[in-house]
Amino acid sequence: MQFITRRALFQALAGALAHRLSAGPASTASRRLVLVTIGGIRRQESFSKQGLVNIPHFYSDLLPQSLFFPYTVNEGVTSHFNSIASILTGVWQHVDDWGSQKPAQPTLFNYIQKLRPGHPNDCWVVTSNKQLTANISPGVNVILAKQLLIEAVERIINGQTTRKKLERDQLLQEMTAVLETDYERIGWGVPARSNFQDPAIKQTFIDALGNFIHGPGAPVSGDELTFLVGCEVLRRLQPAMLMMNFSDVEVAHSGAYSLHVGGIRRSDILCHRLWQFLQASPELKDNTTLLIMNEFGRDPDGSSTNGFFNHRTNTETCRMAWSMVLGPAVRKPEVVERVVRQIDFAPSAGSWLGLEVEQAAGQRLPEFAG
Repeated sequence: MQFITRRALFQALAGALAHRLSAGPASTASRRLVLVTIGGIRRQESFSKQGLVNIPHFYSDLLPQSLFFPYTVNEGVTSHFNSIASILTGVWQHVDDWGSQKPAQPTLFNYIQKLRPGHPNDCWVVTSNKQLTANISPGVNVILAKQLLIEAVERIINGQTTRKKLERDQLLQEMTAVLETDYERIGWGVPARSNFQDPAIKQTFIDALGNFIHGPGAPVSGDELTFLVGCEVLRRLQPAMLMMNFSDVEVAHSGAYSLHVGGIRRSDILCHRLWQFLQASPELKDNTTLLIMNEFGRDPDGSSTNGFFNHRTNTETCRMAWSMVLGPAVRKPEVVERVVRQIDFAPSAGSWLGLEVEQAAGQRLPEFAG
C-alpha cells in the first residue's frame, strides 16, 4: 500500500486561496459548528495513491482550503458510539457500543446548552447510524433519518398501513405519517414535543422528505436522506451546532466491497455538497466551521476479522484516521503532519466556539483559530 507523500499533500495545498475574507472573524456568540463523522474508511481506500480515485472532492476541492490532519489516531474503542462520544467529549469513552448508555463526560452539545440555556434548537444530530441513539447527548434533538426510511418500508411490506406499494409517493406518505405520529418509538430524541411540533420545524423535515423522494437524481441512500435533512435544519434553524453522521460505508459489514467503496465515494460527494451549501448561505458562510472526521479505519486485509468487513483490531490500519477543518476556524490552509488524537478536537472546536471544555482530556490544537 502506497500512502500519499508529503510532497503530494503540499502540492495539493498549492491551490489554496491566499486571500481570506475581508470581514473580520465572527464573534464567538455567532459562531457555528457543523461536525460530520464518517463510519470507517481505511487509508488505502482514501488518502493513498490508489485510493484517491474514491475521494476526488476531498483531495482536489476541499483539502487545498483546509486544515488537514492526515494522522488522527483513535486510541479508544473503535465502535461507532464510543468513537463519536470520544470526539464529542474529548475523553476516550468506554460505554455500551449500541448507545444504551450516555457518555460519561459532557459533550460539546452539553457545553453549548450550559452557555446558552433556553435555546432548544441550538443543538441537532442527524444521523444514518442506528447506534447513535438519543443517548449520545440527552436533551439534544437527535434525528435518525435512516431509521425513518426503514420504518416506513417495513410498515408497507408488513401490511401495517393502508399503503400497499413501495412506490415513491406512497413511501413519502408513510414516512410523513411516521414523522407525525410515531417518531419517538424509532429512537428519535427531542427536548420537548411542543418544540418539534412547531409547524416551521416540522416543515423542515417534510420538505427534506419530499426532496429525498422527488428531488434531482431521486436519491435512495440513508446518507443522502441524512444530508437533505441536515441541510434543512441548517437552512431553517441555523443551530449553534449540527452533527451529521454518514454510514453508507458500513455496508462493508455485509462483505460487499464494491458497495463499501460506493459509500466512500458518496461521502466524498456529500461532504463537498455540504461545503458548497454552507458557502452559498449568507447567514452561514462567514461564521460556520465544517469539521469532517473519519471515525477510524478498518481491519487489514488478511486479518482474522475479515479485513475491510470490520473495525476491531489494534492495528494502525484500524486506528489511524484523518480529519479536515474548513471555514473560519482555519487560520491558513495547512497539512499538519504530526500525529494528533481524536479527543483533541473537542477542546479545539470548543475553544473556537467560545466554550470552556473543562473536562476534556484532549489538548487544544494550536492550528485552530481562536
